[in-house]
Amino acid sequence: MSGSVLLMASLMRVPTLVMDSNALPGFTNRRLAPFVTKAALTFEEAAPYFGKKAIVTGNPVRKEFFDIAPKQRGEKINLLIFGGSQGARAINSAMIEALKNVQSFKSQLHITHQTGEMDFAAVEKGYTENGWETADVRRYISDMVSEFAKTDLIISRAGATTCAEVAAAGKAAILIPLPTAADDHQRKNAEALVSKGAAKMILQTDLSGDVLAKEVTDLLNSPERITEMEHAAKKLARADAAKVTVDIIEDLAKGKN
Repeated sequence: MSGSVLLMASLMRVPTLVMDSNALPGFTNRRLAPFVTKAALTFEEAAPYFGKKAIVTGNPVRKEFFDIAPKQRGEKINLLIFGGSQGARAINSAMIEALKNVQSFKSQLHITHQTGEMDFAAVEKGYTENGWETADVRRYISDMVSEFAKTDLIISRAGATTCAEVAAAGKAAILIPLPTAADDHQRKNAEALVSKGAAKMILQTDLSGDVLAKEVTDLLNSPERITEMEHAAKKLARADAAKVTVDIIEDLAKGKN
């Protein structure tokens, strides 16, 4: 519906703007590209679809994520795992399988794992059976900013908002894109962060306990790499995304194309 409205506006010479938060713009936005006046984008990788109309604004996220101070690496490494509000079964299962391969880090690794409602009992049982009773297993995390502030490393999907929050907070991440996302756009998001040195990526087709454990242990063995990823992620953040986008809208409303 929004596509037809924008197309009609363009035909009526009304200034138009699309906003796209993924590295691969959505199907409708790609088709509207010849007709829009401007495009406000999160990723540089999306700009070629809109040519000179593209403006990389970043994705507006809460100021609290930008306010998170750099984490001082200590004896304990905090690992935060989440898969969206509903959780992610593939990530949940892989992490439980990975525990046997990270036993040597048990004394220094603290895990916070948001499972979603459906997998909570099974995941909690998995940690207990593997001797990780200290893991903080939750159905849902209501204060994600606080958890980001405490964490050294994130394991998550690669949705646009998650990627923007990872960048804003300057956090290292292992991203596991949702394979069923439209046009595989989460993979493109993850690839954008990987190309800048801000994240690691595991495709779900390659995901297993062994593979996940190797990525985690490689970083635990080289904490300086976590720091490098944090710095790279922070460079991708755009704290003024909301302001820049509003400025574009106001300029279009004033006829400044």
